[in-house]
Amino acid sequence: MSISLSHEGPVSFITMDLPPMNLLTIDIIDEIIEKHQEADRHPETRVIVTRSAVDHMFSNGLNPVYVLKRDEAGRADVFRAIGRLIHRLFALGKPHIAALNGPAMAGGAILAITADFRYMEAEHGRLCFSEPKVGLPIPEPVVAVISSFCTPGKVREVALLGKNMDAATAHSFGLADGVGEGSAGLTSLVEQGVGRLARLSPAVLRATKAGMRRSLLALTAQFEEDLGDFVQFTGADFLGEGLQALVEGRQPVFKR
Repeated sequence: MSISLSHEGPVSFITMDLPPMNLLTIDIIDEIIEKHQEADRHPETRVIVTRSAVDHMFSNGLNPVYVLKRDEAGRADVFRAIGRLIHRLFALGKPHIAALNGPAMAGGAILAITADFRYMEAEHGRLCFSEPKVGLPIPEPVVAVISSFCTPGKVREVALLGKNMDAATAHSFGLADGVGEGSAGLTSLVEQGVGRLARLSPAVLRATKAGMRRSLLALTAQFEEDLGDFVQFTGADFLGEGLQALVEGRQPVFKR
């Protein structure tokens, strides 16, 4: 498993290196959570940065073959892991930046949206909550988090239609905080973001962030505890058909 944590001055970097697409499984999700929580506890860390070592790819989300091979109970366990990812990363006390050097799709987009700031590479950066296209609703806490960043009136396109956004569109929708040209431009944006945050009081940032996120954290905590009605969509008629179609390279046929 290649999820690494490194500390460089005031920054803790969590780096995904799972070529070619940084696909997620339960074990990888839990490793990502563990590394972020370790960074949050590190006494010298002022800012946490999540990034990818895979060229032009942030994360393409859950591994579809891995999910398809599991029975319905096993699929529910996968989304319980997603629930942990949403809540525990959204609950980080220290400021968190996601550096999107390529697509952040479905579960990868959820990973990105937990951050306080998202910077995207202009040519290859993509952001898409593509769950509706594979037979899944966007869970209520994720919609609420998206809505806290997204330009009013655009949430329907993002969450209901699963709009595939390039970097410029994500920026115009309020879901990206900056767009950089090439890897150097993205690195520069991240460095500027780190610089602004690292100058501020860690205690003040933690308290402000907690206040900003309190009501949303109640929703993400509830989803981590209980998937509720969401679990019914992990069966054959919804997620099963959506992922099978994805693997086969065809349009899914949803009967209900």
